[in-house]
Amino acid sequence: MPADTSKGLVRFFDDFMGDTINLDLYVTNADTGGTAYAVNVQHNGVIRGIGDGTDNDLTNIYTPPMWRADAGGLTFETRVNWVTSLANGENFIGMSDQATDELPINLDDSDAIAASAAATCVGFAYTGTGTANWKCVSSNADANGAVTAANQGGVTTPVVGTWQTFKITINTDGDADYYIDGIWQAREDLAVPPATLLNIYMCQADGGTARSTDIDYFEVIAGRR
Repeated sequence: MPADTSKGLVRFFDDFMGDTINLDLYVTNADTGGTAYAVNVQHNGVIRGIGDGTDNDLTNIYTPPMWRADAGGLTFETRVNWVTSLANGENFIGMSDQATDELPINLDDSDAIAASAAATCVGFAYTGTGTANWKCVSSNADANGAVTAANQGGVTTPVVGTWQTFKITINTDGDADYYIDGIWQAREDLAVPPATLLNIYMCQADGGTARSTDIDYFEVIAGRR
């Protein structure tokens, strides 16, 4: 839950320790046949979303845009477990300025940005038809940024049954650093406009195989204006 650190920072942390998701805070969506993110009874609180297997059908969860980097920097972190294969389809984990049910950013089969639904986003993307690694991606005010493969060590590919921690730090200039399981992967200068309000955004798009994903927690730390 939101908490004031009393030192100029605001920390949001949700460990999903309850019977239901707070739908006053989160929007959850699953296309026909899927199951929207909901509490799944596991140790220390977990939510699970299940796709329906139909090409391009979405299962996503997001908050309102309410954090920005220019007030002292911004940190996003989450821990995710792939319950089923990520073959085909696409995934996005990170932050965005959009509050709609669509992938913030799309990669083509060669891992280039094919389209960006969000004017601004920063995160990790994966397409099961491209190369195996997670990609560090962004869109800055409708200008598609660089796509950098996560390959600096550690487990940088999705592995079924394996929890992975994803972290992004953004400084007051909008420069982003990307980490997987505590290992730095990439840096992108001017990844996002620092004054743009961002939300938590996680989305999976099925590609002929029903995907199931667990989320352990969401954390955001931001400077207080």
